[in-house]
Amino acid sequence: MISPQEKGALEAGWYVDRKIYTSDEIVQKEKERIFYKTWQFACLTSEIKNPGDYFSLKIIDQPIIIIRGNDNKLRAFYNACTHRGAVLNNRPCGNEKVFQCIYHAWTFNLKGDLIGVPYEKAYGPDFDKKKLALVPVRVDTFHDLVFITLNPNAPSLIEYLGEVAPHLAKYVQGIEVIGRNSWTYEGNWKLWHENFRDNYHPAFTHRGFQDSIPHYAQRGGNWGFEPGHSMLQWIYGNHDGESFFKGMQRYSNIEFPKGDKIICEDPTPSEILAVFPNLDFQPGQQRDLGGGKMGTRDGFIQTAYPLGPNKARIDLVVYSSTDDDPETRQAALENKAGYIGSWGKTSADDTEAMARCQIGLHSLGTQFTPFARGIAPGKGGSTEEGIDGRDEYSLREYYRVYKQYLDREEPVAAAAE
Repeated sequence: MISPQEKGALEAGWYVDRKIYTSDEIVQKEKERIFYKTWQFACLTSEIKNPGDYFSLKIIDQPIIIIRGNDNKLRAFYNACTHRGAVLNNRPCGNEKVFQCIYHAWTFNLKGDLIGVPYEKAYGPDFDKKKLALVPVRVDTFHDLVFITLNPNAPSLIEYLGEVAPHLAKYVQGIEVIGRNSWTYEGNWKLWHENFRDNYHPAFTHRGFQDSIPHYAQRGGNWGFEPGHSMLQWIYGNHDGESFFKGMQRYSNIEFPKGDKIICEDPTPSEILAVFPNLDFQPGQQRDLGGGKMGTRDGFIQTAYPLGPNKARIDLVVYSSTDDDPETRQAALENKAGYIGSWGKTSADDTEAMARCQIGLHSLGTQFTPFARGIAPGKGGSTEEGIDGRDEYSLREYYRVYKQYLDREEPVAAAAE
């Protein structure tokens, strides 16, 4: 294994200095050089589909509002009145004909134009409402996903998504939100995002899955996609209910009924896609869509935002197909929330692991964290290609691009061949 002192090791993401998880100065740089510069997932198009619909969010400390106009066009603005800076609308979503500030009743239309100022004549004859319109923010869509960026010089969204775009596209058409959940946890935001690029940990951290579907994590693959994105794959295989309940009994000393064995004949890999810097996308398992078709029509989306070096906010979106019936949606919501919500079985495991990592990362004993699993040339691969599915190509690509953003404000370069 190469050492962190070897030329190019830090630039290529093989190692990272642990101060990136614990430093207040680094968090400030991340805010200004990463979150203010990159495309950020906002919502689904189904949440703002009618004229007057809006969705508000915060990119760290920047309030943003996305509005669908009467011309059916999506526009995004800083959610701040151009008079005294008050947030125009503090509700997460809804529908309005105009947006009126609570403080002095300055009023803006759906295009962001200032159309109403009480006692306007007092400002004099040179007062120009056109110069006080809401400040726009770039907004774009990728199929059913809505993204915004605060960076007027950022590449186009499709260029930014790069090599992950075709993999993401097959999952994000004909979907809509069926549930949301947000929570905070005691750990750095990158630890949570790393977790969805890491298929090395599930067999040990998520023992329930390991007991139920032995060795599933090693049947799969791990890829880094330029610039800074990734994909994990695995094949679940047969479900051993008896082994699962034996494990539950062993860990809890509570007697459980004997479980069934469920035969899974579908060899289609399940996937997790990660988009730089903080977006994780996990479609559900394949299911019968009718008409002899199998597909994935539900899943969840997560974003992680820093609240300082030692605390993060996690935002969860659970989605389903636009043509699912209420019973199917409810089942999907209960299933996804039950293992990945703030209270979920999987999230509880990950939260404990991340909290322990955060404590240990403050230790003076070790300076660097290695991401050195997988030494074959290239961007990764699968077990079928002779690559260990639990390698770290995904994480190296992430930190290769992370370092470029953090070190300078120039455009991010492509990986060396």
